Amino acid sequence: MKIISYRALIIQKGTSLKWFEEFSDMVVDDMTPLRHCQFLMSRFNDTLRKGEKAREVLSVRSLKVGLLKEHNWNKISWNPDKEGYFIYQCAACGITGKRYGTAAFVTPDRKNTIYCK
Repeated sequence: MKIISYRALIIQKGTSLKWFEEFSDMVVDDMTPLRHCQFLMSRFNDTLRKGEKAREVLSVRSLKVGLLKEHNWNKISWNPDKEGYFIYQCAACGITGKRYGTAAFVTPDRKNTIYCK
């Protein structure tokens, strides 16, 4: 996992309206800022509401890419939740995460990752 930050030039399809937006997100290691932004625009375009216009990525400039430190996960729930996951907490930074079934990795809770140092 890594954190990427980038600035993208977006255009509203069918118009000349352009603007810059900054994005920052935790992604898998092989995700590039351009692919991430194209994914976000695709998801936005697939869920357009009445009156909204599709968007397109014109360019992306990377601001920062950083690898996350390794977490030291400790299991805090010994019985799986009703959805089948175990709850873990990192001894280093205190965030919580979930391990589903017999997966070999813990997925950090997204709401807590902004506090992870």
